[in-house]
Amino acid sequence: MTEARADRACDELSDWLAGEVAALLGDPTGTVDRAASMNEYGLDSIAGLTLAAAIEDRLGIEVDPAIVWDHPSVDALAAYFTGPQAP
Repeated sequence: MTEARADRACDELSDWLAGEVAALLGDPTGTVDRAASMNEYGLDSIAGLTLAAAIEDRLGIEVDPAIVWDHPSVDALAAYFTGPQAP
């Protein structure tokens, strides 16, 4: 994958993740700071499990829910799934 394609994939996944987090928060405007820790938004373990399940559905892979907490911002999570260490 070229660097430009990887960047585009990361941006697209970040957009989608931001929308998922906004939905979990009940925020219809979708204004999520992608660099902020999701803990700052008050996401609990149930929301983390829900987000991990949504990522599984989106990417078609098994996702350990701990990944959500290991990469706690939307941007960090997107980079994990689209970077060279991607599962």
